Amino acid sequence: MKKLTAKELQVTGSVLVLVLMGFVALTGYRGTEIPEDRVDKKESVDFPIDLNSCSEKELELLPGIGPAKAKAIIDYRTSVGSFGSVDDLLLVRGIGEKTLNAFREMVSASGVSAESRHEATLIDINAADAFTLQSIPGIGEAKAAAIIEFRERNGLINNEEDLLKIPGIGPSLLTEVLAHILPLPECEEQSGSKKVNINVADMEELCRLPGIGPAIAQRIVDFRESFGPFRSYDDLTKVSGIGEKTVVRLKELVEF
Repeated sequence: MKKLTAKELQVTGSVLVLVLMGFVALTGYRGTEIPEDRVDKKESVDFPIDLNSCSEKELELLPGIGPAKAKAIIDYRTSVGSFGSVDDLLLVRGIGEKTLNAFREMVSASGVSAESRHEATLIDINAADAFTLQSIPGIGEAKAAAIIEFRERNGLINNEEDLLKIPGIGPSLLTEVLAHILPLPECEEQSGSKKVNINVADMEELCRLPGIGPAIAQRIVDFRESFGPFRSYDDLTKVSGIGEKTVVRLKELVEF
């Protein structure tokens, strides 16, 4: 075979390049293009999303909400009931003010009446299972087990004194627990007694109300001094620390 000269090799190489370029132009270059059905498409979501109907995957798109917190939100919604407001997310384990504020404008809570919302979110501590009990702020797995053990040994939890007998529940946690549970049996019996006038009650009287500790009682007094007497239950929600669930508990116990 005749050995090609350098010039002939150069010409041959140029021809091959031109042929290759023509082939590419005719067939269209796809390179390492990934088939369309294998491309991961990012889920498209219109914000704000509704906490009462969104999926777990949609929740994971929120800043600060990974798979664990998204699942916790869904679990809360399933076991406790619909979210009445965005602030109800604070009742979900692992979600605090800082986390909520990062995506507050990206979520909403709709389609729930105030009455059904209260019934759904207040927990019957004498009937709830361990999982539902853990949705109460401050009640983890150990305290939920202690509540159930107390019920099994002593029967119903009748009053605040019974709650304080449960290991892990002290005065500081008591107020939080009372704000998230249905009235205890003895508290319901006392609801027919003389109501507390929220506009004249002193600190000691206010602190006897369920869900009202010294700090909130002082805010009630400060509110009265700054803005005048309370005229409705809605006015009570203007006091920092008093939410709609606390107001539900107070309706049978206070007057204006």
